[in-house]
Amino acid sequence: MIRSSLLLAICAITATVAIAQDNAQYQTWMKSMQPSVGAVRAAITAKDNAAVSTEANKLAGTFDQIATFWKARHADDAVTSAEAARDAAKAVAAATTPEDQTASLQKVQAQCGACHRAHRDGAAGSFTIK
Repeated sequence: MIRSSLLLAICAITATVAIAQDNAQYQTWMKSMQPSVGAVRAAITAKDNAAVSTEANKLAGTFDQIATFWKARHADDAVTSAEAARDAAKAVAAATTPEDQTASLQKVQAQCGACHRAHRDGAAGSFTIK
């Protein structure tokens, strides 16, 4: 009986630590978004297609990780948003004109807002995951 209780307690602690680590990683990804979008936007303004492609592909990779995070939580709407943002970021990377790059970047940002409204609580500086 004591062994079973101890085993259950260890499992609960392990799960709590894993969730906290996942949430911390998620927050790191979220905090990387604004600088990444800014880098893409700066590259578009500079008409540096190589930099646009590089930065947009980094952004797409981050959205891929975010989709995986939400898949583990069975939040289908968040997965859909993250995958749509990833695909839009890939479209930014593939586009060759500033107009097409900007249009695709706007699609990325539209996905961000929708997901934030559905899965974020709190105020700037103290956001939490719903």
